[in-house]
Amino acid sequence: MKNGIRLWLSLSIHVIIIMFVMVFITGTLSFRFFSSDIHSVTARLFPLISLLIAAILVSVSLILIVSKRLLVPIQNLIEALQRVAEGDFTVRLPENHEDAYAYNMNANFNKMVKELNSMEMLQSDFIQNVSHEFKTPLTSIEGYATLLNGVSLPDELHVYSGHILESARQLSVLTGNILKISKLENQGIVSQKESFFLDEQIRQALLSLAPMWEPKNLDIDMDLPETLYYGNENLMFQVWTNLFSNAVKFTPPGGSISVRCCQTPEVIQVCIKDTGVGMTPEVQSHIFDKFYQGEQNRNIEGNGLGLALVKKIVTLCNGTVAVESRPDEGSVFTVRLPMDK
Repeated sequence: MKNGIRLWLSLSIHVIIIMFVMVFITGTLSFRFFSSDIHSVTARLFPLISLLIAAILVSVSLILIVSKRLLVPIQNLIEALQRVAEGDFTVRLPENHEDAYAYNMNANFNKMVKELNSMEMLQSDFIQNVSHEFKTPLTSIEGYATLLNGVSLPDELHVYSGHILESARQLSVLTGNILKISKLENQGIVSQKESFFLDEQIRQALLSLAPMWEPKNLDIDMDLPETLYYGNENLMFQVWTNLFSNAVKFTPPGGSISVRCCQTPEVIQVCIKDTGVGMTPEVQSHIFDKFYQGEQNRNIEGNGLGLALVKKIVTLCNGTVAVESRPDEGSVFTVRLPMDK
């Protein structure tokens, strides 16, 4: 394929050069010997100029045809690579044996994506199985730690049992989120849809986290007009609790959190803004990845799954979630949900 393209381009260029030289030589000689007869000069040059124009048109057409044949597979590859970068390992490119160049490129790409998909599935299965195995012993540990906190023990032992209970609860949340994400990854559509008031759900999600934001004296501002939405109520509640939990954790005492909801006939948009620590562009580019935590987040409790869960649910609802942030200036998370018609 490469040799064929080079051959066509080389021939086209050489034809144009030869025709141009012929026109130049003929024109020079004609003007030198027949300059007194302008009609004779024109008659001699016209066929050559016509041939030159025809050669240029043919060459340009050949170049466009060859370029299109080369650029289309490359453009398809670029689009497929973008989808893979977004986590879609199901994308495949057609393997056309008639085009050896495109076939080799697409076959190698498909092989790479297939291996990446196998690794992703192996990792997900391993994490899911481990999480399942953890659930029973974690429930037992949490239960016994709760019992110990309820009996008369020395103060030092109460502190130890409290640490055990808190760690067990954190692990329970982690395993629960892992199982939720694994379930969503195997789910192609949102089931159990019903109509509910999204504004009321957002209020309930924020109020459920009052034990987190009240001790920090955060200023909570809500602008939530009545908004009816058709979708899975339980999944959407997880979206709001994770976004609000994230905002509360990263907003210092005395800060503020605001939530705004607006609606058009096509889309519902919810913006959650905080005055927290903010994020660098590097952190923003990975914030929705599973288990990702930015450097400034290392000292803040979390497992890096909350926002990944948000992204998965919103995508499953055919919506989008985006973040705008600057270090020390807070963050704005924007969720856009299409209206189900």
